[in-house]
Amino acid sequence: MTGVSDGIKLSIFTVAAPDLTPDQLCEAAAASGIEGIEWRCKETDEAVRAQQASFWGNNLCTIAPSAGEDDIKPFDEAARRHGRQAIALTPYISAGDLEATEQVFRLAKRLGASMVRVGVPGYNRTANYNDLFEQEIRYLTEVEPLAKDYGVKAVVETHHATIAPSASLAYRLVSRFNPDHVGVLYDPGNMVHEGFENYRMGMELLGPYLAHVHVKNAVWLPAADHPNAPSAAKSGVPEAEPLNTLPFACSWRPLASGIVPWKQVLADLKAVGYQGWFGVEDFSQAYDTRTMLGVYAKQMRAWTEELQA
Repeated sequence: MTGVSDGIKLSIFTVAAPDLTPDQLCEAAAASGIEGIEWRCKETDEAVRAQQASFWGNNLCTIAPSAGEDDIKPFDEAARRHGRQAIALTPYISAGDLEATEQVFRLAKRLGASMVRVGVPGYNRTANYNDLFEQEIRYLTEVEPLAKDYGVKAVVETHHATIAPSASLAYRLVSRFNPDHVGVLYDPGNMVHEGFENYRMGMELLGPYLAHVHVKNAVWLPAADHPNAPSAAKSGVPEAEPLNTLPFACSWRPLASGIVPWKQVLADLKAVGYQGWFGVEDFSQAYDTRTMLGVYAKQMRAWTEELQA
C-alpha cells in the first residue's frame, strides 16, 4: 500500500464521494493509497435520503452532527477495517453558532479527527464587510478555547462568497489567534471562483496558520451563444455588440484541466515547508468516484516525484 510513506499525505473529503457508503469509501481509498478521511458532517432529512446520491444532497458518506454511538459506529469501523485515518470533520456551521461548533468538536474527538471546519459569514453585498469581520472575530474568540479543550484545530476555509475568499482575508481572521488551535484550510480551487492571489505569497503570509489543503480545479468560460463570444475567444476580434457585456461562469474541472496550476502549487507548498494533508474535493464529474480517487492519487504522486527529481 502507498500513502503517507511516499512523502505526501493524501485524503478524501467525502462530499466528493456521494454514492459510496462509508465502508465502500474506505475500501476505495485504501485501494488508491489515500490514507486520510475527511467526513462530511451534516444532518440529512428523510426526504433528501429518498433522492439520488449527490454531492450536497443525499450524500451516503455523511455523518450527522447529532450522531449517537450507533450512528458513529459504521464510520469508525469502516476506517479501522480498511486502515484509514479520520483526519477532519467538515460541517456547514453558521458563524457564531457555538453550540453547533462544540457539538462537532465533540464528535471529532470521538472519531479521532484533528480538524474541524468552522463557520465564516457569507458575503453578498447586503451586509457590510467590517460588521461581518467583527462578528467572526467574536465567534473565533470563543471557538479558540473550545478547540484547545477538545484537542482539535478549528480551520477557516478560503471560500468564495464568504468574507474569507483569499489567503490574505483568511489570515486577517485568524492572525490574532494561536495557530495550534486556529488555522486555515487553503483551497486554490475555490480561489478560481473568487480570491486569487499569488499562491506562494499567500502561503508565506499564512505561515503556521496553513493547516490543510483541498485539491480541486475550476475554469471561467464565456456564454457560448453571446454575440461577443468570438471576441473573448481570441484577441483582435471586434465586439459585435460593444454595449452588451459578455457574462462568464465558473465551473468545476478535473485537476489537470483547470486554471489552478497544481504542479506550481505543489512546488510553492514545498517551498514554504508544508507537510500537511492534501484532500481531494473533485466536483468535475469527469470520472466515477472510484476512478477519480485513483487518478487523483496517481497525479499527486507523479507531480510530487517530479519536484523531488
